[in-house]
Amino acid sequence: MKKALICALALVLLLTACGSGRTAADAPFTLDDAETLLNAGVFNGDMGKVDSTFVIANLYHVDENAIEECVSYQAANTSQSADEVVVIVFTSKDAAVNAEVGFQQRIDEQIANAKNYAPEAVPRLEAAVIRRVDNTILLAVGDPDRLAEAVDNLH
Repeated sequence: MKKALICALALVLLLTACGSGRTAADAPFTLDDAETLLNAGVFNGDMGKVDSTFVIANLYHVDENAIEECVSYQAANTSQSADEVVVIVFTSKDAAVNAEVGFQQRIDEQIANAKNYAPEAVPRLEAAVIRRVDNTILLAVGDPDRLAEAVDNLH
């Protein structure tokens, strides 16, 4: 009995020594993740880079002062495509949690607008991926059949 207890304790110590329990999927998003998605072939047409913190804060309804770094790529021709990808690294996890509402608001506004001028974009917008990990948020609108998997494969 004593020997089994010692073995169990040793196993627990060994497992906890191997890492913090975090997996790659728990890793925060980086600006490079936006580039990776651009190369994954899940977006239609040309994508233009937006790297102005002010513009990004306004588009995604977030506090500009809470942004540490960010990047966004949006369809160059918005009358033909609503595709976009944005990664924002916030100054804190709390700021990222608070910003999730703004990201959903962005998608809701895009859906309402697309119904009038680009109804073919609505399914893509409805399948938008919004993910938060720690102090980062990634939002992507693209191919509804492949986008979620492409985001999952980032980490």
